Amino acid sequence: MTAKRRTVLQGMLATGAAVAMPTVLRAQAAPFKIALLTVKTGPLAQGGIQMEQGITTLLKEKNNTLSGRKIDFISADTGGNPAGAKTKAQELIERDKVNVILGPLAAFELLAITDYVRDNQTPLISLAAAEDVTQRKANPFVIRPSATSAQCCHAMGEYAAKELKYKRAATISEDFAFGYEQMSGFQRVFEDDGGKVVKKLWPPLVTPDYTPYIAQIGNVDCVFNGFAGSNPVKFMRAYQDLGLKGRIPLLAG
Repeated sequence: MTAKRRTVLQGMLATGAAVAMPTVLRAQAAPFKIALLTVKTGPLAQGGIQMEQGITTLLKEKNNTLSGRKIDFISADTGGNPAGAKTKAQELIERDKVNVILGPLAAFELLAITDYVRDNQTPLISLAAAEDVTQRKANPFVIRPSATSAQCCHAMGEYAAKELKYKRAATISEDFAFGYEQMSGFQRVFEDDGGKVVKKLWPPLVTPDYTPYIAQIGNVDCVFNGFAGSNPVKFMRAYQDLGLKGRIPLLAG
């Protein structure tokens, strides 16, 4: 009986292994789905397109294989707004069943989806600089391999006050989360070190002409700007064309 029991058990184990092995192999062979939430339209598009170029270049170099797993790559255009980011995140998670999401680009996009990815327990690796997701309202499913919105602005605020000896500053940035977080970081440190922000301007993200805003700047030692995407170039050109470049120093994050 002992010999027979041993033989039967060995046979069961062998059969079980034979049945289980193809299942395991099939599971291992299943592609790993990576989604990119990015921006391909509007003033933030240049950064979003570069994000897509970066990941597609990497996957091409790796023959679309990472750690022995084939990669299925999906790129989704958020349109550069919170509602678009939320819609695309839902599609990627619920319809496409992705394993991980890279992105989004903008802070207000990340803030719009952070609760959703946490509720669905979907890992998200984001370059968006939104402060709260790793600080006051830390999300365990979000990893950010980049700075927060205000991180470099803290250093600039200290430098402007202590090294450059500026006392009065104006700030200008887009009227969205990234802009507010940057300007808040600069203002906090600049004023802690003895300076004063006396003027704050908030152009819309899509602003055709910065002249009306620049015209409001005066009687300050410096201007701190925190524009995103292609807007910094457009703003600095207008600033120079209006003759402020030689009169009021321009600082940036």
